[in-house]
Amino acid sequence: MSLLRSKPSSAAAIPQYTGLQVQTSSSSVPIQIMWGVNKLAPNIVWTGGFEAVPQYSKKAGKGGGKSLSGYEYRAAFILGLCEGPVYQVEKVWKGQGQTDLGWLGMGLMYGTTPQSPWGYVAAAYPQESLAYNGLVYAAAPAFDLGSGATLPSLSFEVYGQLGLHSGVTLFDADPALVIQDFLLNPQYGVGFPTESVDATTLLGASGGSSFQAYCKATGVAFSPVLSNQETANAILTRWLQLANTAAVWSGGKLKFIPYGDQATSGALTSGEIFAFAPNATAVYSLDDNDFLAAQDGDPVEVSRVDPNELRNWVSLEILQRSNDYDATPVEAWDQNHIESFGLRKAPSITAHEICDVSVAQRCAQLILQRGLYVRNTYAFKLSFEYCLLEPMDIVELNDPGLGLVGAPVRIVSIEEDDEGALSVTAEECPAGTATAVAYPIEGGTARPINRNVVPAPINPPVIFEPPAALTGGAAQIWAAVSGGADGKADSNWGGAIVHVSMDDVAYSEIGEIDGPARQGVLAAALAAPAGANPDTTSVLAADMAMSAGPLGSVSEAQARDGATLCLVGDELVSYAGAALTGADQYSLTWLMRGLYGSAAQPHAAGERFVRLDGQLFKFDLPDAYVGATLNLKFQSFNIFGEQAQDLSTCVAYAYTPRGSGALGPVAKALLVGSSLDYGLASAPANEADDFGLASDPYAIVIDLGAASA
Repeated sequence: MSLLRSKPSSAAAIPQYTGLQVQTSSSSVPIQIMWGVNKLAPNIVWTGGFEAVPQYSKKAGKGGGKSLSGYEYRAAFILGLCEGPVYQVEKVWKGQGQTDLGWLGMGLMYGTTPQSPWGYVAAAYPQESLAYNGLVYAAAPAFDLGSGATLPSLSFEVYGQLGLHSGVTLFDADPALVIQDFLLNPQYGVGFPTESVDATTLLGASGGSSFQAYCKATGVAFSPVLSNQETANAILTRWLQLANTAAVWSGGKLKFIPYGDQATSGALTSGEIFAFAPNATAVYSLDDNDFLAAQDGDPVEVSRVDPNELRNWVSLEILQRSNDYDATPVEAWDQNHIESFGLRKAPSITAHEICDVSVAQRCAQLILQRGLYVRNTYAFKLSFEYCLLEPMDIVELNDPGLGLVGAPVRIVSIEEDDEGALSVTAEECPAGTATAVAYPIEGGTARPINRNVVPAPINPPVIFEPPAALTGGAAQIWAAVSGGADGKADSNWGGAIVHVSMDDVAYSEIGEIDGPARQGVLAAALAAPAGANPDTTSVLAADMAMSAGPLGSVSEAQARDGATLCLVGDELVSYAGAALTGADQYSLTWLMRGLYGSAAQPHAAGERFVRLDGQLFKFDLPDAYVGATLNLKFQSFNIFGEQAQDLSTCVAYAYTPRGSGALGPVAKALLVGSSLDYGLASAPANEADDFGLASDPYAIVIDLGAASA
């Protein structure tokens, strides 16, 4: 399978690599861990089977032969992706384009434990055969490197653990299950004791106050990828910030308490309505009888953030799945605060765990609201009888001096001193600020250029031999080639590499086409001309859909000189007027018929039509090819010069050249008006010429002048 196209270079400067040029492998990077569906970059863990295959091109001219034009390289390798198991790899990005594992000739090992060694390595390199238990990897036994010995840039869309399980989106993972796996997984988890996780606050059914219920009801789902060395504390803190939740260590257990303060419900992808019911009831109502105030001290001390210092614009950078995981900013702002205090942007938060813009909108809005509207912090002391209080509990404060009457506050921290007194820090808890309204949002729509788009095969080509007047007396083959399917042009078709064979087995490259020819068919019958040129009564209807080639008008003088020369069947025609009558449909008028010795004749609908211009492939015929059956293959590639079609799948088009465009020495001399004297008729012949076959469609007419001259 040929994936990359290469152009032949000078034989004197052709390098030959002896091994894979590895640029992306490292022995020190951690194995990536992922949940949900996200895009991963691989790391090479094994290479072998490197092979350099010489490429030859056919020499032009007499004698033929082959010359070295370069090398095509192949190699086997294993690319490590992440911890397993995973479900599948859906997409692969090669360079700037998108493809898949099958097109690249790669297979996937899903990262199970145990896992069998890759069959290719086990057979070819048994001493290097490893199982790689728990590692997801992609492998290729003979990857086509093209004319370079370096792997292209590859990225993979992996459907990882817990993907398709959130219920919030079609692809992402449930954050509660992600955190549970992150903490407790025996293979790659952080080693947190199972008994130390409060499962009732982490997981729960609809209608509860658990972290899981909150995420599903508010529409929060993640697809995290851990690709760099980072502390578990930092990772967990980031995830909980995005999910508007706090982790609390209390009673020997790690608890997860959402900040959500209002009952919320949301529809899952299954249609189920999932509800969250916050535990927002105040545990105590505290007043001066409960506070332990120092002498001459206030029972409750208040600190307030200056509103001029608050950030009223929040931005998250996510990897937008619908845009090929392009880094996309999703922003939330408070217009009223901006107009009152001026624009204050918060530092952008890297949230590559989020791949859905709707999820990102909710997360950004909650972070904005919490930063703007939780301004007051309260500090007070309580006796040890309140020792059952813990962070994230809500209490009511009553302090007439501060104007607090049943004001709800959320405990942030509790510290016990040597005398058993509890120093409590709490934040205000304004109703509604921990709940965000979901609204439509549009993400990025820019699409990266897909340089790996697969071109269509060629349309049936028009292969013919032009008259000597168009070749300068040399024998040539001309071919009109375009790419398309079902009679429609392929806009991704960039050209073709031309190969020839005498036996339809061994093919040699003889040239390259860098764009489609203007090729079509007659949309209606064309009658024979009624008289001499120009033919002003006939209309030539051309259907150019197969190549989408445009046709334009010229002056009558230019048409008379053959500026718009076309091949219609075997007749050579030029035209002056070109009127577009429909999509890729043209009416051509003021016709010059039967040019360059061709016969002016009627033509049926569907006959071939080719505009003869610089996009035609032209090949000088060696003498050995004249009269022999040639097999021609046209190997399509895309507009970026890549993704060349596998030569074995290309259709072979047989053609037997007559050599009709060649002129011998006698004909050449007569055409230029040279005086020839071949001596007496009784003398032996010393010069011969071949004027071609009587069946040749293009007659050679030589004007020898007037008999009286």
